[in-house]
Amino acid sequence: MDWKEVFFQVFGGLGLFLMGMKFMSDGIQKAAGDGLRKTLSLLTINRYVAIFVGFFVTAIIQSSSATTVMVVGFVNAGMMTLVQAIGIILGANIGTTATGWLVVLPIVKYGLPIIGLGVLLRFVSKRMSLKYIGEILFGLGILFLGMTTMSEGFKPLRDDPGFISFFTLVSGSDYLHILLGVAIGTLTTVVVQSSSATIGIAIALASQGLLNFEGAASLVLGDNIGTTITALLASVGANYHAKRAAIAHTCFNVLGVIVILIFFYPFAHLVDSIVPGMPDLVDSNGGKPHIGTHIAMFHSMFNITNVVIFSFLIGFLAKVVTFIIPEPKEKEKKGAFRFTHIHYGLIDTPAIGIAESEKELVAMAERVKKNGVRVQAILSGERSTDDVIKKIEENENLIDEYRKMITSFLLSLSQKSLSESDSHIVGNYITAAANLEKFGDYLVNIAIQYRNFINSGLTLSAQGKSELTNLLARNMDYYERAVKALEGDIVDVNEFLKKAETEKKDIKKEIREIKFAHFNRLKEGTCKEEASLAFVEMLTNLDGMASQVHNIAEISSGHKFWS
Repeated sequence: MDWKEVFFQVFGGLGLFLMGMKFMSDGIQKAAGDGLRKTLSLLTINRYVAIFVGFFVTAIIQSSSATTVMVVGFVNAGMMTLVQAIGIILGANIGTTATGWLVVLPIVKYGLPIIGLGVLLRFVSKRMSLKYIGEILFGLGILFLGMTTMSEGFKPLRDDPGFISFFTLVSGSDYLHILLGVAIGTLTTVVVQSSSATIGIAIALASQGLLNFEGAASLVLGDNIGTTITALLASVGANYHAKRAAIAHTCFNVLGVIVILIFFYPFAHLVDSIVPGMPDLVDSNGGKPHIGTHIAMFHSMFNITNVVIFSFLIGFLAKVVTFIIPEPKEKEKKGAFRFTHIHYGLIDTPAIGIAESEKELVAMAERVKKNGVRVQAILSGERSTDDVIKKIEENENLIDEYRKMITSFLLSLSQKSLSESDSHIVGNYITAAANLEKFGDYLVNIAIQYRNFINSGLTLSAQGKSELTNLLARNMDYYERAVKALEGDIVDVNEFLKKAETEKKDIKKEIREIKFAHFNRLKEGTCKEEASLAFVEMLTNLDGMASQVHNIAEISSGHKFWS
């Protein structure tokens, strides 16, 4: 037996399998981008909807580990409760069983023609929806090819006495051998960092007659423990809420394995009675044609059974992990600036990352609005200029951090495989962050110019003060409507854009008229030259604010990426 050939085929097949999953996941995410974003909005309804969300997202991204890492990030950011997180984790465990069923389909042997069809659709189709289907088919074909290659690589091992004797240890003949299988399954999943890959390996080995059904089932149980390691690693350095979510994932999977281990043989017999064909029947080629379906069914029934059991115990599980990870006696120290909604665990799920970055833009916009209210208080004389400007400048530093971090996150997101519309949205949100920061800069400029104006002993005429105050109020009203639209609150897009364009023109026209009238007063000597310069600079900043709001309005309405 050529061990080098065996290694190349198995290792290469595993690589194709994982890459196929990646291509297929990217294609599905592009096709279902809006669906993922809408699904995320269901999170707060109840625990059963959370289970569905976990199932749906995991079935799309083909990785329960990625889903749980994402959940840990959400909990760490404070945008998800522990109970909701546990619900999603339960659903994710069902969603991850989809891959097992894919690789036992009869069409698995048609990987090459599926790849060809996928490439044809991707490069020949004019419609983007067909291009995405092409990417999904291409990934599916690569996954099938990887599975076939891996299975063929294992075939020569059927005649190797040493390899056969090793896998007799994973025979499932008694509880000692079952526990050994659980340990090997756990270790394999930790190494390859993919529960789906471990299931694929188990099916490939079993299909070649190297594993019996009970032995493969024990690997499946270990696989469910090994997949929790990723979430535990993601919680390192996170707050105690995130650690609780990661521990909940581990507790659920480990307790689920323990429950099934108690009833292992009756449970395996139940699966066997449901699935047609004898799992360990060997055909004329030395393979086991029915065992793959049995393994996929065992994986699904194991996870569905645990979800049914633990869905009634979510509250209890939350209390258990709260006991394991108690709230720290001292409040956690605040570190550097941190997002509320987005984190880098979302990078591998662009559709959700985009939805959450939109929330951060709205949060950034709220900070800008606070500064607008403060500048209005300064101009109206309601508050002390120096005290308010200090708060404005502190808030402006946070606004700058928002822009920097949102841009950095979105640039990282843009390097992922995105649909055409999502690519436009990412670009426009980067622009929106810049527009919000610039609008905030104009507010700071006006505040500082007014402070310098007052500290120099200058005064504005009643008319000039009224003009500045009214223009700032108009700009802020205009700004609030544009930001509200960013949250999706637009009934008629065309009407909204028409009003936004008209408002910008009206504000700029009013500024020109005020400047013209001001220059006439300057000629007549009713205004001081020193006061005139500061007044005109403030008007210029108000003019710039209107331009920034119009850009935000276009992005909010989706106008900038219309075809």
